[in-house]
Amino acid sequence: MATSLKLERCLPSTSSASVVVLPDHYVENDPIIQTILEFKASECKLPRHEKLLKLSSKSSCQDSNCHCSGWRGRRDNRLMSSTCTKSDCNHPLYSHVSHLESAKEEQLNTLLGLVFDLDNLAVTVNKDLKKPNIERNYVEEDTYSAVYHELRNFVYPGSCITLEKLFGTPPFENPNIVKVLMNFNMLKFGHDSSQLKIALKISTFVTKYFDLWKLTSPKELPNCKTFQYRKNYEFYYQRYLVFCLLPKYLHSIAPSYKMSLIFGQDILMYTLKSFRMYLTDWCHASASKWSNHQKHFYMSYLPKYMNLLEEEVYAVHSPIWDLHFKNSGLQKIILTNSLDSKLDETNEAEHRDGKKKDKHLNEDMSMKLNEKQSIEDILLEEKMIDILKNVQSEPITYSKEFGLETGPRGHQARTEEEHGSIRFVVIGNSINSKVEKSTMLWLMLLRNLFRIQLPRMPVRYITRLVFDTKHKTLALLKDGVPIGGICFCPFLPQGFTEIVFCAVKVDQQENGYGTQLLNHLKDYHIQHNILNFLTYADKLAIEYFKKQGFSQDVKISKKIHLEYIKHYQDAIFMHCELNPKIIYTQLTPVIRIQKEIVKSLVEEKHMQMERHYPGLTCFSDGVRIIPIESIPGVMDTGWTPSTRATRNSRVTEESTDIVALTKHLTKVLKFVKNNALSEPFLIPVDKKVPGYYELIKYPMDLSTISKRLASGYYVSRKLFTADMKRMFSNCKTFNPEDSYWANCAVELEKLFQIKMKEMELWDYYV
Repeated sequence: MATSLKLERCLPSTSSASVVVLPDHYVENDPIIQTILEFKASECKLPRHEKLLKLSSKSSCQDSNCHCSGWRGRRDNRLMSSTCTKSDCNHPLYSHVSHLESAKEEQLNTLLGLVFDLDNLAVTVNKDLKKPNIERNYVEEDTYSAVYHELRNFVYPGSCITLEKLFGTPPFENPNIVKVLMNFNMLKFGHDSSQLKIALKISTFVTKYFDLWKLTSPKELPNCKTFQYRKNYEFYYQRYLVFCLLPKYLHSIAPSYKMSLIFGQDILMYTLKSFRMYLTDWCHASASKWSNHQKHFYMSYLPKYMNLLEEEVYAVHSPIWDLHFKNSGLQKIILTNSLDSKLDETNEAEHRDGKKKDKHLNEDMSMKLNEKQSIEDILLEEKMIDILKNVQSEPITYSKEFGLETGPRGHQARTEEEHGSIRFVVIGNSINSKVEKSTMLWLMLLRNLFRIQLPRMPVRYITRLVFDTKHKTLALLKDGVPIGGICFCPFLPQGFTEIVFCAVKVDQQENGYGTQLLNHLKDYHIQHNILNFLTYADKLAIEYFKKQGFSQDVKISKKIHLEYIKHYQDAIFMHCELNPKIIYTQLTPVIRIQKEIVKSLVEEKHMQMERHYPGLTCFSDGVRIIPIESIPGVMDTGWTPSTRATRNSRVTEESTDIVALTKHLTKVLKFVKNNALSEPFLIPVDKKVPGYYELIKYPMDLSTISKRLASGYYVSRKLFTADMKRMFSNCKTFNPEDSYWANCAVELEKLFQIKMKEMELWDYYV
């Protein structure tokens, strides 16, 4: 058959023997894909009659009593009146394409592509069936057959093709392979920016060719020893065929996913060794096309990188599988869409896309923030300005708020800083540039200060850390002389800073210098995008660090900090997480202003609520019920009546005349009583009925409802409807489902609802 000849190479083999060398070209340039596109383009140019003929082979017979799944007839007589030669059909060709007569050309072209894909699958499966048993890939055959029978269900206009019912919804593992490589890079190379840069290039290279690699079939997978191991891998292999391989050649299945984005730990552990072998073979085969620099780079670094990765993947407990492992924004770099293997590749397009995404994200966030109700939405702008003026003009009295006559901690230090009496500077030693004499002098004085304040620390150890080039010190200077400081060591790739020494002169510790010192350190780290502090605090410093936001509940993974900071005996390990939205040196004044604003608003509201209104005299004139909103002062408290969906002109509104509402409810009650089905509900249930009042705690009947209606009890439809529903519910609860009384309750409740809708009393509850 001519079609079969054209389709012989439309699906490539997925056996590993045919993919020893990885492809070194874009998938779009695959000759098989080009053949498919050319064939589909030629079919789209056929006359409409020819298109219908092609679609008839996969279109079910539209006759209601026929189960024929596709037309088959003589080649020399293919008119619409031609009879299907299948024994269980014998209907004309028109019966198979009648549902396609009104379809648009675009829909017919889409269906032609689907029919082509079905023929493609059928030819591939039939071709594999003819192979010797030792060469057959049974998992692939079963998968292709399942896809074929599923796609047959979508040969009709406007169909939405999906295979997720059979094979699930991507992604299948979390974290995915990209995230795993990102975690691996941070774990092994995050401490050194130069090594991290090399690791990122290698991981991009590995991810790119992993997505191009054709997965090894379960039959040829090495180390596939146990039956359960093989079955688990077959499960992922089927998903790879359906979501990664087939969509490249069967365009009816969309989209085509990358393996690195939908698979994770399991597929990486199954295939890493096989992939590494083929990647190595490909590198050696392609080395002749590379420059000397590229050869040296990949031949030197790739084996070392893969060795470390393999060790970590097959380790018992590895942090690279942690979904919340710190990524430091590496995902954009690894997720490059470029297939250019040059070392100096640039991702300008991706960078622009990233900016667009960030822009959209910021727009979405701003929209969400605008939706929230803020204090400016409640108050007039002029009123807010007046409150702020009053707050800022009043003298600062902290004793009421903080319980301190001298103000909160850090207030005096903040005042001295504003007057220029003290200042804060970050200093450190350097071997790459000249260090000023004043800096070295300050470091010497701070070394002496730490030695005095921390007598248990060895002098040599203090000296070594203070003058170490990796450490920095935040110095508190008063009259040009250090009176306090914090020595710290930042670990930027890991996202935390270790506070090594913290001390203030003994005679200056009551002035709040320690609080302001740490506040400056927090602001400094927020500017450098480090949001975590770690430190070992001795018994004398624990309370100080607790007041500054530190806690013994360390939220950073042990794997991140274990090899980087020094551990001390007889000390408590503490952690502090910074909020990048806070300016810590201005935190106390801002809180004071916020408290004053809230206090002013509360006082104003309190004065409004303290107003006294005269008592109600309408009840002495015979009025029994009035609307809540008519009571003086109720609306001033902020209470609002519930919104209703009915028209304002209706007399059935709860806020209208109660007399008019009672008249309408009386008509409904009369209608219910006059029905023959109401006989079981006219009077209360006899107390002699065994077990009724033990089961039914709140009995209700039509006579009770009549008395309540006459007494003016029903001031709203809600109360009336609730009693009627309770009456029907009690009956259905006590009596069997198929009993006479239960049937009366069901039917009468339907009639009640119809009458309520007729009186325009029901739409409020629907």
